Amino acid sequence: MKTNCKSVFKKINILVVFLLFGWSITAQVGIGTTTPDAQVDIVAPAATGNALQVNHDNTSNASSSIWLRNFGLGRSLNLQSLNTANNIPALQISQIGTGANARGLDILMDPTSSAIGLAVFQNGANDGIYVNPTGTGYGLFNQITGSGGAIYNLLEGTSTLGIFQDLSQNGGVAEYINLEVQDGTGVYVNATNNPAVPTSGGDSFSLLSDVYTNTPTGAGLVYGGILAGTQYGNGVGVIVNHQGLQGRNAEFNVNNPGNNDPVIFATSQGGGSVIIGENQNNTIVGTAYVADFAYTGTDVADHVGVFGFSVPAAGWGIGSIGQGGWYGMFSVGDSGATGVKTFTIDHPEDPERKILKHFSIESNEVLNMYRGTEIFDANGKAVVNLPDYYDSINKNPSYQLTPIGAAMPNLYIESEISNGKFIIAGGEPNKKVSWQITSERNDPYLKQNPEQREVVVIKEGERNGKYLNPELYGQPKEKGMFFNANNENQKVNKIHNPVLDTLDQLKVKRDKMTKLEPSEEEVVANTNGN
Repeated sequence: MKTNCKSVFKKINILVVFLLFGWSITAQVGIGTTTPDAQVDIVAPAATGNALQVNHDNTSNASSSIWLRNFGLGRSLNLQSLNTANNIPALQISQIGTGANARGLDILMDPTSSAIGLAVFQNGANDGIYVNPTGTGYGLFNQITGSGGAIYNLLEGTSTLGIFQDLSQNGGVAEYINLEVQDGTGVYVNATNNPAVPTSGGDSFSLLSDVYTNTPTGAGLVYGGILAGTQYGNGVGVIVNHQGLQGRNAEFNVNNPGNNDPVIFATSQGGGSVIIGENQNNTIVGTAYVADFAYTGTDVADHVGVFGFSVPAAGWGIGSIGQGGWYGMFSVGDSGATGVKTFTIDHPEDPERKILKHFSIESNEVLNMYRGTEIFDANGKAVVNLPDYYDSINKNPSYQLTPIGAAMPNLYIESEISNGKFIIAGGEPNKKVSWQITSERNDPYLKQNPEQREVVVIKEGERNGKYLNPELYGQPKEKGMFFNANNENQKVNKIHNPVLDTLDQLKVKRDKMTKLEPSEEEVVANTNGN
């Protein structure tokens, strides 16, 4: 009888289980609570242990451990961590698989929908998304096959970060954008409320970077940079357009007084100009300066505003060329040269094969020269009229007279220059005389700067002990008064491509990325709830 009772009870239990799980349960079920708040409400009052644990123990089973389907308007899964003292993640996904498709999280969106793949709303002071990859894989991978954006950050706080990426432990690439040969923009930043006439705005920077490293990362001792890239096509490496009424298009500053390297260094392996600057404004008021170079410090030394250097081979190279409709080169103030000063043209008798040079005459005085010829009157006199500005810019004249057509041993200056004229006497009537006046220049510049007449100048300050042409005296080039160390750097510096190795590595990873697309079997399995 006892055996029969046990058999009856066993059948009853099986029937209850069948009734509970074989048919729909419309009542709310509570586990660990007598007042359930949902269709199934699980409460874990114990101090330890999980409230719900689902184990998928069959290693060959490719179905999902939990499959949630929602035909309503609410969320398929709503997770809340309500303990304010909790300092661990609300959701943790651990993936220990090593296959090509092993990922922590997949979000598959309907390609015909405009919905967002992942939205994060952070109302506190911390980061919305924190990614810390410590291995060689990618912490976050976005694949967009539609027309939407990979990441959209809406920042409504006052000091928030859209994306914070920390590579301080293992280095690597924080963000890699692959456009292949498609039309597109790697990063687009819009920080204006009205492109035509902005009505508001702040101190916005499309790129703001702080780099401070002290370890060389390749040939040429590259210690890190704000921006690095390589343009392989026919396009432009960098394009910056400025549409505002004020403000610079680009600004580069070296703020360390001990840094002697150039602010901008540019090289070209081609035959074009390294730098081209144009001003194309046709309505400028005043004088436009296409290039401005100035030393504005107060150091007592012969700092150079512009230095042109070109010595491709001995006897070849031109340091600077100026071409203008008025003057090709113009100096406001003194001009000087250590070599000869020449007038150079194509030789008029053989312009294709020869150059004709005439040389300037040097003097230990600042002089002006005037010359001409006059015909003597019946009294053997000639009045010479000089330019009306002569008296304003000259002093201390000297006279030279040469008779023409006859010997005139009695030639003399009867009256020296006064009111722009002088008189020659002792000549033969109706004969010519050639005259030349050499005077000291005495215009306002020399009146206000009389020291410029000095012939011998003592080398003081940084000039002392240096040479204009040290090689002529058997001295090293470093003792040159205008020695420029950057010239030496230009001979040895190479074009830096600090990202080439990284890009090569990324190309390898990019090829592997094609395997990250969900297979057709995965898509079907997820759609069917497996």
